[in-house]
Amino acid sequence: MNDPMLRFSRLVTIGVGVAGIANLIMLSPVPLLFKSIAVLILTGLLPGALLVEGLIGQSAAPPPIWEQILYSVGAGYSSMVIVTLALSYLPGGLTRGQTLLTFDLLLLVLTLPLLIRHSRGPAGHPLPTPHSPLLTPYLWLGLLALCLVGGFFRFTNLGYAEFQGDEARLTLRAAEVIQGYENVLFIHQKGPTEILLPTVLYALTDRLTETTARLPFAIANFTALFAIFLLGGRLFGPIAGWVAAMLLALDGYLIGFARVVQYQSIVLLMVVLVVLIFYRLARDPKALPNYLTLAALLLATGLLSHYEAALVMFPVAYLTWRIWRQGTPLTRLARALLVPILLGGVVLASFYAPFMLKPGFNNTYSYLTGYRMGAGGTYNNLADFFNRTTVYSSTYYFLTLVGLTIIGLLLIYWRNLTGLWRWLATLIVLAGVGLTFQRVTWLTLNHKDFIWVFFAALLISAWCMPQFSPEERVVWLWFGAPMILALFFTAIPNTHVYGFFIAWALLAGMVVARGWQALSTRLSMRTVQMIAAPIALGVILLFGLYENYYFVYNKVEILRTWKMNRPQGYWTPYDQPTEIAIFGFPLNNGWKAVGALYDEGILQGNYATNTRDTVAEWYTRGAHNCARDVPNYYMLANPVEPGFAEATAKLRHQLLDDHELFGTILVHGNPGLEIYKMGKAGIQPQQFALEQYADHFDQTLAGPHFERNGPVGQPAIQHPLNMRFGDAIWLRGYTLNKVEATPGGTLELTLYWQATQHVAQNYFVFVQAIDLKDFHKAGQRDGQPGCNNYPTTTWLPGDTIADHYTLPIEPDALPGAYSLLTGLYIGDQRLEIHTADGEPAGNQLELTQINVKGTR
Repeated sequence: MNDPMLRFSRLVTIGVGVAGIANLIMLSPVPLLFKSIAVLILTGLLPGALLVEGLIGQSAAPPPIWEQILYSVGAGYSSMVIVTLALSYLPGGLTRGQTLLTFDLLLLVLTLPLLIRHSRGPAGHPLPTPHSPLLTPYLWLGLLALCLVGGFFRFTNLGYAEFQGDEARLTLRAAEVIQGYENVLFIHQKGPTEILLPTVLYALTDRLTETTARLPFAIANFTALFAIFLLGGRLFGPIAGWVAAMLLALDGYLIGFARVVQYQSIVLLMVVLVVLIFYRLARDPKALPNYLTLAALLLATGLLSHYEAALVMFPVAYLTWRIWRQGTPLTRLARALLVPILLGGVVLASFYAPFMLKPGFNNTYSYLTGYRMGAGGTYNNLADFFNRTTVYSSTYYFLTLVGLTIIGLLLIYWRNLTGLWRWLATLIVLAGVGLTFQRVTWLTLNHKDFIWVFFAALLISAWCMPQFSPEERVVWLWFGAPMILALFFTAIPNTHVYGFFIAWALLAGMVVARGWQALSTRLSMRTVQMIAAPIALGVILLFGLYENYYFVYNKVEILRTWKMNRPQGYWTPYDQPTEIAIFGFPLNNGWKAVGALYDEGILQGNYATNTRDTVAEWYTRGAHNCARDVPNYYMLANPVEPGFAEATAKLRHQLLDDHELFGTILVHGNPGLEIYKMGKAGIQPQQFALEQYADHFDQTLAGPHFERNGPVGQPAIQHPLNMRFGDAIWLRGYTLNKVEATPGGTLELTLYWQATQHVAQNYFVFVQAIDLKDFHKAGQRDGQPGCNNYPTTTWLPGDTIADHYTLPIEPDALPGAYSLLTGLYIGDQRLEIHTADGEPAGNQLELTQINVKGTR
């Protein structure tokens, strides 16, 4: 057997062994983190590695091993997303056995063609890559530093922060995918990736924690750093690649994205890998169809994550043009693009085609084109961009990027212009940027801001200069076009500005590399290294200490307590950090303790809170929070934004008018969430240490099978019914916790509604306990379905809506039997009710009889 055959046989043996071990780990009583890593290997890395080996590993131009590993990780995410998307379309929800079997079969399907191909002949041999980074001992040390720095900021204390805002919404939707709610992916206003990745972990481990849910996003973010190093090395040399990767390892946006359950880290990885592939083909278009097919798969995964992955088309379009200009016939290029375009189209259509047919698509379209992008025209987001970026990263980091970009721009002008024109260009650049820092609206004419014209003119004129290498052109285009679009043609970019940060870091790396090269021609390499090493260490410490305080250190939550604990020595241009679109920072109020206290019966009844409902719903498992009911408790949580601290303090003062402090959750010994109870009974406030409850929550309450108000996939119907209200609304059944009650007590009732077509009006529900003989009423509760959060006009046809009611029994209710009635109405008009056979049943439905016991 020749060497390639032997190598492949060993790889297959190792792969089969790893897959077997991963299966055993998932079925064994090992810690959840180990199970989650096994899931990522089995569902991501192994199928990704097989896919990449089949596409390009055995092609006419196989990549070096480290490059192939990067592609394998990217393809692994494609595997997880596409397969889990397909599974989500099956009726009945996801089960562990079904999901595990599917991915095991996928490994088998991907392995068999490779075995057949290898049985016919040897595999190809890797070709040399002349522009790959030359890994000197110093660069090996640099890569180790990149690994340590990038890993430290992305994985340390990853699970400390509670799910925040959108994170909780995504994990709730992951649970709904597992429960079988068919429309859950289509009511989301983004791509499905950020739901599907936690879903596959949830389905195969049966529990989800902050650490395990965030892990795939942190790994993607971490992997992207090495892809950026490789890309930067190919473009401008290893120094440029290392500087670019290290700058992004220390970038606050990317650190924040790595520490949350959101799509950005997946987009980041896919975009870098796609550009890496196209640049490779622009240099040497061997195995063109194979690499384009892989690029299409990765790009489709990026677009399934978020629409903004489409920004990669700026560098891709230019590099495609370069492939053609380098001598690839247009007919060959078109044939090579045919299968990738079809593959990418099919993958995207598998989600976006049904999504566009759903009623919610119009809301998403309006949100993106109206709210995010604006109604047309231009905007000036420079001040917001500056302030937001200097929250995520230090002002020194931001100014460093700006300074290196200005130097890079001036180098282009000085290379292409002569004499007075050089100095004039320099003056325009420095004066314009200086005026912008002093007053961002300096270029306003007739009440219209034209600042975008200045920046666009600088970038376009530089890009059109003749002495400009293709490598520089692609990076300046990749930086300039998304930057102009985000800052001047988007109404509310917020953190979406990260789309041009990859190219921005590459530009900075290029400038530093050229500075290194210039010094090396004047000084000895040893001298340059001795100068550069302490500078690099100092810069890493300067930028890294800031990120450590804000993202990793959690004994004190620095951003939340900014006025008291802001890091000294880091100047900021603002008196108060921005209050909008801030996430990824440490924040733990102790909500797990609240969930455990409800589970143990220490807390009972409805509550209200000042935090996002999705956060509260996740940690209380969807119970007890209903807008139509008077709350027994108010959960006062700390906001991460320091600007909201004053409003929180004011709310605390207002609560004391009709509430009293029931207890405080302690997080690391520090006060977190405060629980206020309605009334003035003179209770003694208690303290609940989060550490005593967190493990109980993770072990027993973090499963995917719980029910909350709104659409449900597997309704827990205790008493099935099939009654039609009006023309399109059906009551499929109900669940009642008991049929006996006492005066002053409560009954817990859940109605399960379903619409067979769009409902044009918002109907109210009434629930009554009434004696139909003498019409004495023992209790009533009215409201819109789903605790007023799911009006009938928002129901999607076919969805089952869980509609929970806490029915209070009047303190003076007479003992006896009462009919439990329900119905729908608008104003004084009730909907008529019919049986499944069409027989009239009046305008109120008797569900059952309850018995009110007398008090002794």
